[in-house]
Amino acid sequence: MDDRSKRLLIPCISQMTLATDDTQWKALNYQLLMKTKSTSPLVRIAALKTIVEMAAKLKEDYLPLLPETVGSLAELLEDEDERVEEAMKEAMRKMEDDIGQPVREYFQ
Repeated sequence: MDDRSKRLLIPCISQMTLATDDTQWKALNYQLLMKTKSTSPLVRIAALKTIVEMAAKLKEDYLPLLPETVGSLAELLEDEDERVEEAMKEAMRKMEDDIGQPVREYFQ
């Protein structure tokens, strides 16, 4: 993942969640989920980190979006690129801390 994504893109998109209401969150989340299917591992990681930051901003308000997110996140746990797989493991820990719910339950 490049520095520009870390410094600008991820904070900007995640901050947008606070500037919109729950009717827009689903569409934004869906677009991010589509990016997790990119052929580029760096794009998949950036999308994942953006989803995690979005969840961090919304906290428990992100829970209604979690069921539709789980499928894409599960695919990232099995990614062929080790960087993506490691980013996903870290993302699960962070999401559990931020949301206050065990995210792993949704993968069973």
